[in-house]
Amino acid sequence: MKSKSGGIRLVASMAAGIGLLFGALLPTLASVADAAEPVALGLEASCTVDTLQAVVAGLSSSVTIQSIKNGPFHEATRFVAATDTRPAFCQVTGRFVTNPTTGKTANFLATLPATWNGKYLQLGCSGHCGQFYVSDPAMPSITVTAQGHPGQLIEKGYATFATDEGHTGMDSASWALKADGKVDQDFVDDFLYRADKVLAHMGKEFTTAFYAHVNGKPAKITRSYFNGCSGGGRDAMVAASYFPEEFDGIIAGSPYNALGVTFQASAIGLASSRAPDAALTPGLLALMDTVVKKQCDAQDGVQDGLIQNPVACNFRPEHDLPRCAPGKSGDQCFTDHQIETVATSIHAITDEHGQIVQPGYSVSELQAPLGPLSMLSDPSLKIFVHHNDPGYAVPSTFSFRSGGPGPVTGYHAVVPAAEVAAARDALGTGVGHFPENTGRFMSSHTKLLMWHNFSDEKLTPYMSVNWYKQLARTHGGYARVQQQARLFMIPGTAHCSISGIAPNSFDAMSAMEDWVEKGQAPESLQVHVVDRQYTPGAPKAPALKTPNYTMPLCKFPEMARYSGKGDTQDASNWSCQASDTRLLQVGVSGREAGVLK
Repeated sequence: MKSKSGGIRLVASMAAGIGLLFGALLPTLASVADAAEPVALGLEASCTVDTLQAVVAGLSSSVTIQSIKNGPFHEATRFVAATDTRPAFCQVTGRFVTNPTTGKTANFLATLPATWNGKYLQLGCSGHCGQFYVSDPAMPSITVTAQGHPGQLIEKGYATFATDEGHTGMDSASWALKADGKVDQDFVDDFLYRADKVLAHMGKEFTTAFYAHVNGKPAKITRSYFNGCSGGGRDAMVAASYFPEEFDGIIAGSPYNALGVTFQASAIGLASSRAPDAALTPGLLALMDTVVKKQCDAQDGVQDGLIQNPVACNFRPEHDLPRCAPGKSGDQCFTDHQIETVATSIHAITDEHGQIVQPGYSVSELQAPLGPLSMLSDPSLKIFVHHNDPGYAVPSTFSFRSGGPGPVTGYHAVVPAAEVAAARDALGTGVGHFPENTGRFMSSHTKLLMWHNFSDEKLTPYMSVNWYKQLARTHGGYARVQQQARLFMIPGTAHCSISGIAPNSFDAMSAMEDWVEKGQAPESLQVHVVDRQYTPGAPKAPALKTPNYTMPLCKFPEMARYSGKGDTQDASNWSCQASDTRLLQVGVSGREAGVLK
């Protein structure tokens, strides 16, 4: 769900005669283990294939140090010297066994700083994984996954691990097929949950063994965290649902329900391609945004171009969009088919009984529906759910209607309940959004910091809103669940805060550290503007025109309130109040999108 990002690749500098150097340094390291320079030298000496293979030989998991074709660098190991702001670090790639019975493996990337802080951090992937584009802490694009600033995780001293979830390449599902066209469940299980679960254990063992070797004394992990956005947010929610005890804190950004997104992406693709005049152009989306802003902008108490709660809007595409005369089209009006495409995008998908299968998209800053997400939908249905049945056709799954049972009365996609059940059987272990699976997390010590962009054009933010509302319903209300899980909605920002009209960056790791290690739960988070367009030639975020723009994010269901005085783009003129629960307001837009009351 994210583009391949560029960046400056640091070139490893390896010293000659490393084995002899390490042997000579070991006594010195034992006596001055806290000194950064000797530790860095010991780290460099240890950052070789032979040394690392010896280190992992004693692990309970089978690990092989080797270069990987989808790795961020060509060698199996890479040592990077310190700078004025960042300590030296060693990066390692290889593979680890995820299923001892079959010998199935997944690849990993480890980043090990000289000034280790005693903590373990596991990073989520993106899309359907197969790569390390946003899980390499040495690359600027790591901020798409972890928020913060480039290099922050290394500066903080985290030992970080990431996996490609058992396959290479960015195809959505073809990697799960054997040569005879049958589905290899080993590959599917690694992607859904197993690679991350095994890595949580292996990575910690690797970390303590490595630093014990470097420092010449036993090493112990004091805290363990998980952080991811998008596909990595899915990984985070799966961890919270099925193995939360592995982590003290989990950060889940823009997480998605693999079951719901599979249906949603396919349905919108079908709606926008079913007639020559059904697709939406950038001009039409801009026109729609103007209509929505005119109707909804001031509902939060200030007309500033920012819709803080799009759920509360009363926008109805069939009534509020200018409709083209018969035979006409263009960027100044919508054809009947285009209005239906808009409705399919922002209205929930239901089953034939009216039950919500997947909530619709936000009306705020709606962009081209889904874009590359279509690659994650049709192949997923055909391969994961229908086991690559050559007789299965995706269009056969969907119908479209207005009205019917349930809360969604506008034009929307319908998928049979039996199809939803089949998808749950196939994908369930890779979905962390089932409310009935929250008991294990709520019984654990783990903290969850969840965030989602209210203008997310890839993964509807209402997945997170509904999950959190269900969590509160199941476990005693918002005050109770806020002791363990907090949700922050970021208005005016696109998927994983890559772009948008509003501030898009906050220090997620520091907020989680304060919560877990100091008992200081985040009451609010301040966001500021950063440039996250790491793809060469990509358009710049509109918010970069106002680089000093800041805003507070309030914990759900609170909404930021303007003081009525001063610059609306200055966080000091806004506040979070426990009594202000306006994010619970649900208008026509929210109801039709399937947002729970």
